[in-house]
Amino acid sequence: MNFKIGDLVTRISYKHDVVFRIIGFDSNTVFLKGVDLRLIADCEVDDLVMADKVIDDDKAIIDANVRDIKLDRSQYFYLPGKILHIDGDILLNNKFIVFI
Repeated sequence: MNFKIGDLVTRISYKHDVVFRIIGFDSNTVFLKGVDLRLIADCEVDDLVMADKVIDDDKAIIDANVRDIKLDRSQYFYLPGKILHIDGDILLNNKFIVFI
């Protein structure tokens, strides 16, 4: 498959655990940057698959399982969230922070 810089991909060897954006190439090595996770990785081209296929398959599985979940407040507790770090990555900031 022909990949290009900017494509969204996942790694087969890691069971498609993280969606990455391709940021560079070097021979048979592809350099990746996490889309939802602050992570830089590399892998061989043969280990990649386009993320849209994996995401579509996962959405169908999640939708089927969510319909069966019925939560009772006695089964969980609430912890207030705190900001520990504001990321210096502009792409992640634009995704998670909205300025009014």
